[in-house]
Amino acid sequence: MTPSAQAPDAFAPAVAALGSAAFAAELLAALNRIVPVDHLSLMRFEDRVRAPVIESAVWRGGEHVAQVQRAYLGGLYRHDPNLRFAGAGPAVLRLHRDELRDAAYRETCYVQAGLLERLTVAQSEAGRLVVLNLYRRVASGAFTSPETRLVEALARFLAALALKHVGMLGMLLRSRDRADRVAALAARLHALDGRLTRRELDVLARILSGLTSEGIALDLRVSVNTVLTYRKRAYGRLGVSSQAELFALCLA
Repeated sequence: MTPSAQAPDAFAPAVAALGSAAFAAELLAALNRIVPVDHLSLMRFEDRVRAPVIESAVWRGGEHVAQVQRAYLGGLYRHDPNLRFAGAGPAVLRLHRDELRDAAYRETCYVQAGLLERLTVAQSEAGRLVVLNLYRRVASGAFTSPETRLVEALARFLAALALKHVGMLGMLLRSRDRADRVAALAARLHALDGRLTRRELDVLARILSGLTSEGIALDLRVSVNTVLTYRKRAYGRLGVSSQAELFALCLA
């Protein structure tokens, strides 16, 4: 069966999850029915200077993902070869870790994380670069030529899904309905670190939407001390210590 014939059934859950926190995980599960992929990340670069917005999901070996993402957003993203993509796309770019020129980027984002190779579906639209990275670990080996051709055959479809998801999240964040904005922010936070609990997501999303601790307590019908406890735990998971750092990490 060809990839185009498999797509409707395999990717139906991912299509249903567009705009939600479940999208990255559903897309990764769908891909693994066709091509083995250990880790997936979806990035949106509004320009090529500021840190991107990241969503990710792990199939195997994700113990270093949160640490790598923090280092990447902390400045290593500037050395990502994806930023050199100049076409409109969609295009499939293949990158082996031995091809990376920047030693710090290679060591932190690939060697320490046990990653060997990635296939990237890149799409540029209205000055915005959206990339879908598909990673293989050292233990899984590199993508084979037939696997690469399968991803290439699906590139237009995958790029369309990525752009649609990014657009839907953007609309929710711009919505006048606070519930929509909170849901979109919670989805972004969950994608950034899947260890965050439901209540931690509730608190952080409301901080990002502008509510005070007292306002969050009223909204969630809990005490202010409970809000502060969830905030402290969540900050610890994300490796931030202030509201400013939270904004920089999630809304860069």
